[in-house]
Amino acid sequence: MAIVKVLGLGSAVLLISGCQSWQYRDIDKLPPTAALPEISERGKVEVHYFDGISGSKVSDLVGQEKYPDNPDQVLELFSLKAPANRADAYGSLVRGYIQPPTDGQYRFFVAGDDETQLWLSNSSSPEGIELTASVTGWTGSGDYSKYASQTSAYKTLTGGQKYYFEIRHKEGGGGDHFDVAWEGPGMSRQIIDGNYLHSFARPSTPTDLSTEEAYSMGYRVGFLDGSEGLRFNPDYPPLDEDGDGIYDNWEIIHGLDPTDPSDAMSDADGDLLTALDEFMLGTDPNNPDSDGDGIPDGYEYAYNLDPLDPSDANTDLDGDGFSVLEEYLAGTNPLDPEDYPAPAEPEYVPGFGGQYYIGTSFEQFVFTRIDESVAFNWGRGQPHSDLPEDRFSIRWSGIFTAPHGSGTNNYRFTVSTNDGVRLYANGVMVIDDWTEHPTTSFSYDRNLDAGERLNLTIEYFENVGNAEARYVATNLTTGQTLSTQATVSSPDPTTSHSLDTDGDGIPDTWELRNGLNPWINDANQINNSSGITNLQAYETGVHPFTLETVETDAQPDATEPEASTPPPPSEGTVTLSWTAPSTRMDGSSISLSEIDYYIINYGMNETALDREQQVDGPETSYSFSGLSSGTWYFTIRVVDSSGLSSAPSNPVSVNVQ
Repeated sequence: MAIVKVLGLGSAVLLISGCQSWQYRDIDKLPPTAALPEISERGKVEVHYFDGISGSKVSDLVGQEKYPDNPDQVLELFSLKAPANRADAYGSLVRGYIQPPTDGQYRFFVAGDDETQLWLSNSSSPEGIELTASVTGWTGSGDYSKYASQTSAYKTLTGGQKYYFEIRHKEGGGGDHFDVAWEGPGMSRQIIDGNYLHSFARPSTPTDLSTEEAYSMGYRVGFLDGSEGLRFNPDYPPLDEDGDGIYDNWEIIHGLDPTDPSDAMSDADGDLLTALDEFMLGTDPNNPDSDGDGIPDGYEYAYNLDPLDPSDANTDLDGDGFSVLEEYLAGTNPLDPEDYPAPAEPEYVPGFGGQYYIGTSFEQFVFTRIDESVAFNWGRGQPHSDLPEDRFSIRWSGIFTAPHGSGTNNYRFTVSTNDGVRLYANGVMVIDDWTEHPTTSFSYDRNLDAGERLNLTIEYFENVGNAEARYVATNLTTGQTLSTQATVSSPDPTTSHSLDTDGDGIPDTWELRNGLNPWINDANQINNSSGITNLQAYETGVHPFTLETVETDAQPDATEPEASTPPPPSEGTVTLSWTAPSTRMDGSSISLSEIDYYIINYGMNETALDREQQVDGPETSYSFSGLSSGTWYFTIRVVDSSGLSSAPSNPVSVNVQ
């Protein structure tokens, strides 16, 4: 039901239609704007209007002398949605606090006409404010997908904590409005309403508590007395003989002197929180880790964590894949994604990582296993029940470590095979006889320093007949034949680790586990019929050979897809196919797993494609049936997992008979 309200304000008349969540307030009855209210009120915020300012950019507003303390009009909003079509040539400012209902990741969305900005602090203080989302031109009300900047990055917020924010808005001419929405844990996208808003107020001092802070103190005082069996004293403020801000009974229980104000600044447990801090937070002044999560109370408080909640130790504040606890123990910055703990060494096992394939050129990957030595004579048999007796291939990858104690020794690496063989040392082919031949030995000599490591790759194929493959290393300096188990090791393919020896963007353990070469850059090779490269397979969590889902640590990125011309239709059916994008519009990469869905717009008028079809991200084609005869036009755009949308592709057309 539409609600229309006409308000008189001097010679101006405001006409507001629709279900607006706001209330008019007579500006003449307000105190001077520089005198902020003393108490923040829940359920509403104030919007300050500055009239007679030309231009459509926020910079045209903030440069004015009367901004931000001398507005021409003030209204109260009960959600972050302003009334539309107020006037031309004005600016708006909303200041207040957002209080999320629970801990977790939140995203913010802004719409507005004209330029609109959402600024958000990392605390209740305006000092930490930063631009979070913005409309750089103009959008319709509730349209959050016109510009990528309208959607914020994910923000880790603490439930119940207030975060200072500002909405800065500038109207030039024509339509005007703004609104801010959010989404978070268990909460779909919605306009931020009064349940999560608090008006902006003068910051309180320790002796000038807000209503909520006073309530919190009263609760803690009552809880303390009750848990210690003390008689409840209803006097307020609580007993504080020395005036240091700490309840006398709390001081006595925790070994402080209620007649000595100086001990309020003491730090008995060395957690960088004073006794006054600990009293206000409810933490234990004699225990540096009140919640037992391995992180000192002061550290948690400094990073907006709860020193009484052990679960937040597992929070990843900067999205670098490491928890706060891991960053604390490593001494890295939990708010800097570029500063993270050095990964531990991967787990190594003795021998070569053997990758077994059907086909003489690694065509069909079957499995990986650790071979502690390469000393096989299968005759006319098969290496494994899952492989054929003929026409198979194997790749062995391992790290040879020179076992001598000092100086330089000369080593010989010998491979004997029936049939083809290749040997690579640190990615360089040093033996190449990729032919059918009887059992033949090939050798490669190399000088190595004590403890020097050499990445070895042995590639072998068997065509028909007898099958044999052997590897032997000899120290020519000493004449000693070396044990493979003692000198060759391989990353354990049953584990996961970020080490990427060949720098192709794919970890060694993942390559070993999924049939790729860990020592040679094979990121752009294709091992499937769908044209998916090895790197794309890793980034999207699929097997490079079968494209089935496998484990991956990738954190992929979406741009505009390329729509191809549909094939000739039959009986009113059109199939549209396209190629998934591999980069964003700024050139950065995007993986297939980051594509959420596609939107196809179509119709018979190229300038008004009035029909829409959504297609899931893994698909690259869609068939339309029952289309009437005539020329149909199609465009497609991609939406990524963050809700960002590309521009529509160039239209393609097809004539339906």
